[in-house]
Order: sequence, then structure tokens, then C-alpha cells
Amino acid sequence: MKPAGRGRGRAKRSLGQNFLVDPNLRRKIAAAVGAGEGEHVLEIGAGRGALTDHLVRAGAALTAVELDDELAPELAERHRHDPRVRIVHGDVLSLDLPRLTEDWSATRVAGNIPYNITTPIIFKLLRFPFPADIVLTVQAEVGARILAAPGSRTYGALTVGVAVHAEVSRVCRVPRGAFRPVPRVDSVALRITPHAPQRVDAEAARRVRILTQAAFSWRRKQLGRILRRHPDLRCPQTEVERVLAERSLPASVRPEQLSPDDFIALSGTLLPSALRG
Repeated sequence: MKPAGRGRGRAKRSLGQNFLVDPNLRRKIAAAVGAGEGEHVLEIGAGRGALTDHLVRAGAALTAVELDDELAPELAERHRHDPRVRIVHGDVLSLDLPRLTEDWSATRVAGNIPYNITTPIIFKLLRFPFPADIVLTVQAEVGARILAAPGSRTYGALTVGVAVHAEVSRVCRVPRGAFRPVPRVDSVALRITPHAPQRVDAEAARRVRILTQAAFSWRRKQLGRILRRHPDLRCPQTEVERVLAERSLPASVRPEQLSPDDFIALSGTLLPSALRG
């Protein structure tokens, strides 16, 4: 999703554009970013510039990424006299984001992002190196999955993948009527704050991802069977029994009952050596 401002470009369905027109929500989301004078912000999907304008007024050193061929030059023209603002015309999924700001580890990321690329954007941001903080407006259903607790129906690979790297909290609900054109679903603004320091290194994160994706692809099966028989795992039965006993986990437990800590521990001690190279 992309915020609305003074631009006249029409929303393009091919880019997943729905412009945020509610002024109170625009202010609330911009305030949640919390950028002060001179602080670095990367905005994803600047659109017509409503969120951009709030961040500029706060004094942020802003880099705004926009894919739209009409809106990107319009934003660049609007802010051409402000040395604190840089407009990047490009696809966020293909850009090297840490190179876009002076200090990525101190950069706050913000954006109302298209529903169809929400997960790829989140996981692009949650990789080494990490930004300081992230505030994104996403589809409400995706937000529920990210915030889900172990044991719930919405808990899954997305939940664990985010929780391994960051703390997540809800900023505010964003109803569908706050956008033009009006989407078919509601949204939610989330704060995703990467752990500092990170709980796992890049290689451990890779192992967690392999285990999590395998486990939730067979989410109706018992964990012991998944670990022994899934083609991406094939862990020896004796090792499965030993490690599950160490974690006080029965072999009959199902993936949605495991905490992110369980996935971190199991992936670090149980995955075959072939996955560690």
C-alpha cells in the first residue's frame, strides 16, 4: 500500500497501489517511525508522498524508494531543493538497501507496502546487516500471522522467521476505508525491531529457516516423523529421540506448538551436517 498526498497519479493495480488518505493515520504512522532531526529513514513505496512529507517535516535524512514511473520523478521534483531528501526510482526487491543510506544500522525503515510482496520485503529487511527499526503497514491477515502465539492457527513459518530476528508490536489498525481505491481487506501498522545483538548468526538463521519451512510444510504431522522423514531433513532417529528429550518435547508434538526458541535450539543441534556447509 502507498500513501496519498498532493500527487495526481492514479493508483496502478499492477503495482498493488492503494493510497492512504486518512490524515490522522498518516500522522500516527509517521510519528511511530520516530525519526528526529537528521536521523536516517528509508521509506519503501513513497507513492504520492504523504508519509514522505511528514518525515521531511520531522527533519529526517530521508531516502524514499518508489517504483512508479510517474510518481518517482514527481517526488524528486517536489523535493529537489532539499538536500536531506533523496528519491530513488527503483524496485525495492532488487536494490541493495544498506547502500542507500549513510549508516544502515542506524536507519529506520518505513512504508505502506503492496500486499503481493509483503513477505519478500520483510525477509529482505530481516537479513544481515539489519536496520535499527521498521514500521510497515501490511494486510491485517499477514499482521495476525506475524503476531501469532505458538499453538494458534495463524502461527507458522512467517511468525517464527520474524521472531528469530526481531520483536514485533502493533502500532494501529488501518481500516480499508482509509485507502483510495478501497481494498477488500483491512490493514495494520506493525513495528518490527531487530534484536541487538542478534540471537543467531547468518548460518544459524539459514538452519532455522530450513527447519521451519520443512516443519510447517508438514504442519499436520508429528514433529518426530517430520524430523526423520522430511526430504529436507532426514535426521537419524537416535538423534531425534535424544534432542527431543533434552528439550522435554514429545515426538508427538506438532510444529505450531514449538516456540521460536525451540526452532533455534533444534536447528542448531539436530540438522544433519550436510545442511551446515
